[in-house]
Order: sequence, then structure tokens, then C-alpha cells
Amino acid sequence: MRCLIPANRPRLNPIDRRTRMRHIAEAWVSNARRLVWVGALALHLMAHGMSQADAAEAQPVRLAVLPIKLLDTSGEPVDQSRQHAERMQRLAEDLASDLTRSGRYQATLLPAERLLKDCPAGDAQCLLRASRAQGAELVLVGVVHKSSTLILQLWARLVDARTGRDVFSRDLNFRGDTDEAWQRAEAFLVAQIRDAGAEEPVGDLGRRP
Repeated sequence: MRCLIPANRPRLNPIDRRTRMRHIAEAWVSNARRLVWVGALALHLMAHGMSQADAAEAQPVRLAVLPIKLLDTSGEPVDQSRQHAERMQRLAEDLASDLTRSGRYQATLLPAERLLKDCPAGDAQCLLRASRAQGAELVLVGVVHKSSTLILQLWARLVDARTGRDVFSRDLNFRGDTDEAWQRAEAFLVAQIRDAGAEEPVGDLGRRP
């Protein structure tokens, strides 16, 4: 039985076949190199975008610390106004410096004299405007209540500077009206605020729409 080969199908000699295979291989290598280059470029762009996003998230939240207020209902006969003024000032300064040191916040203590001039009535909306004027996203409000000789409470709130809405609140009790007792209360409050920022992304505190 004879094998019939169509007359219109040319036969390739070994040299032409090798040439054709070489061209196919060269084209495949060229396409592979192009795909590798495109993939590397895409990975670079993705990494660059992620690094920019990470850098944006890493920006500390701008925080204004208002002067600490004191409510003394202990009825003690001894005048401690000077000691209390010093402790309130130190408490506000330490809160600003320790929160900034945490890396989550860029805290600034707003001067009491300036606030008294700009907001003599202590109106909440005026205080928020004064804080926003300093670039603050959050405002820390603190009041110490001395109810007896040994028992004090520290009432603290982080407030959204735009809306006035509370985003964090703590009511802490501490014993002893001494420098050391106030310092321990400050350190505990800073840890509470820091931990709250760790549970929720810092960028979300005060940056919600």
C-alpha cells in the first residue's frame, strides 16, 4: 500500500526545520523576558504603593492637651491651691510628652493663658476651634476630683476635634494627694490611651469621616 503525500505540502529539509525551531525558541525567550520585566515592574509599583500607605498610617495623630482642671470637694481646711496648680501643670505636661513619646500621637499642651484669652467662658465649641487652629485632630480633656483627703478621681476624655464626639473615656480612682500619686495616675492613663490606640488603628482615631 502506497503512502500518498499531498502535492501542495512542501517538505522541510533538516536545515530549514532547525532554523524555524530556533526562531520559535528566540520568540519564546523574548516573550518570557518581557513577562518577567512586566512582573518585576508590577511588584515594584505594588511595594511602592504599600510603603506609601504604611507611611501614611504611621503618621501620629495630632493631639491637643487642654489644661487640667481640679474640683475639690474634700473640705480640707489647709489651702493647697499652690500645690494643686503645680500638680495640674505637671500632669498636663507629662501627658503631652509621654503620649508623644509613645509614637502614636503628636501631642501639644495648649497654654492656659491663651485659652483664657480666646475662650474666657470655657465654651466647648470655642475650645474645639482653638484646638483645630493648632492642627489638632483629637483633644484631651482632663479633670481631677478630690472628694476626700485620700480619694481622688481622674476623669479623662479624648474628643474628636471636628465633631466633639468622645472617642475614648476613662474614670480612674487613685489614693493620696501627693506628687507620686498624681504621677502614677498619669502613667496609668497614658498606658490606657496607648493600648486603646493599639487595639484600633491610630489613623482611625479622630480621622473617621
